[in-house]
Amino acid sequence: MKYKRGNYFINRRFQAEFILKFCVLVAAGCIVFGIVLYFMSRNTLTTSFENSRLVVKSTADYILPAMLFGGLVVGFIMAVVSSLIVMFMTHRLAGPIYSFEKYAHKIGSGELSGNLKIRKKDQFQNLVDALNAMTHNLGIGLLKVMGVSEKLDGLIEELSSSSNREILLKEDINKVISELKKDKNDLKKALSYFKVNR
Repeated sequence: MKYKRGNYFINRRFQAEFILKFCVLVAAGCIVFGIVLYFMSRNTLTTSFENSRLVVKSTADYILPAMLFGGLVVGFIMAVVSSLIVMFMTHRLAGPIYSFEKYAHKIGSGELSGNLKIRKKDQFQNLVDALNAMTHNLGIGLLKVMGVSEKLDGLIEELSSSSNREILLKEDINKVISELKKDKNDLKKALSYFKVNR
């Protein structure tokens, strides 16, 4: 089965925050680079011709307008490119996170059938395997508990039919008690798989 996701904004808030933080990081890097370049070139002089006159300026003042314009253009281009890259990167994260959330709600509602599946190229494949193993083990434990419950139902039915005869033989009572003890131990063993805070 091939999973194709056409919507690249799966969790808009998460992805938008991630893109914004990444763009702020890129912008901060550009600003720091510009400030460092400006202060490093402050103590040097540059000559140029402006309106047919030879002008001597500090290099920092000379390159400042070009650096501001170039910084804005490069910053805008980098913001667009990095936004696209981060969008595709977060798509590989947000998709599985969305699937995990749906799967957790499914398990929380008591449905332990079915496995969690995500695309092969998505991140968190190990977590998918661990969640599927957990669900499988929970299902096995629950099946054991259900089996013991069915046995107890049978014993209760047997006791009911025996009590209708009004005469319970000591053998019948001992047999039922023995079965109940065995089923109680089976139930205890099945329930010992689960650990909960009390």
